[in-house]
Amino acid sequence: MALDRKAHNRLFTGLHIAASFAVMILVISPFYISLVYALKESTDITVNRLAWPEHPTLNNFFRVIFENEQFLVGYKNSILTTIPSVIILMTATSMAAYVLARFSNRFYRGLYLLFISGILIPIQCIMLPLYLNFFNMGLTNSNLGFVIARTGLQIPISILVVTSFVKTVPLDLEEAAKIDGCGRFSMFWRIVFPLMKPVNATQLVLNTLFIWNDYTTAVILLRKPEARTLILAQMAYFNEYTSELNLAFAFFILAMLPILLLYFCMQKYIVSGIMMGAVKG
Repeated sequence: MALDRKAHNRLFTGLHIAASFAVMILVISPFYISLVYALKESTDITVNRLAWPEHPTLNNFFRVIFENEQFLVGYKNSILTTIPSVIILMTATSMAAYVLARFSNRFYRGLYLLFISGILIPIQCIMLPLYLNFFNMGLTNSNLGFVIARTGLQIPISILVVTSFVKTVPLDLEEAAKIDGCGRFSMFWRIVFPLMKPVNATQLVLNTLFIWNDYTTAVILLRKPEARTLILAQMAYFNEYTSELNLAFAFFILAMLPILLLYFCMQKYIVSGIMMGAVKG
């Protein structure tokens, strides 16, 4: 009986290791493929596509930086739209989530449901009115228009995550602060907001990822070359007749670096923020 249990445990451990290894390969493979293509010359792309190049070259990265006129313009526009959007989201949704979490009457419950109902609306349903409204207001082909649109589209998921987290923050701390004469506004910024560091780090990374990589909203609102974000600048390597995969993947890696650096800096907060926010709904 003991031998059967040990054999069962070894089998379970082996299956667990095999499954973990398979998932790891699945996750890493896109990065490997991107790096392999980015280090190959265009003539080597079709020769054993997944093999590591015999003569790796960094020339593709230099060509992207110095030959693609849209690269630096796209980087500038992506930075100028992503940073304000993330700051606005972190500030506004944190305050809104605090109110929605602490007041539980019918009005605030309805307001909360109204906010998160935006998750259910596909972007395809609002593409035309989004463009027409922003065109009439003169906000197309501008960083300001993209910031407003992308911030609004990101609010529902941010409200959902942050409100769930705020419900886990103990009320005792606020009651003690209230006894000391602390007002609601001061109580939020001095007591509650510092405790929201895990979930704010989580939404910082996720919102940066979604906004930085947004293609649909960008292609709707940003038509002129000088207004395009980084994700649109990459389309220069794909046209009706050819596709320069080695340059496209080099571009992809250069565009991905800021997101990777941000993730590695914030990763210790992300899991705790998601898990703590999932305790209460």
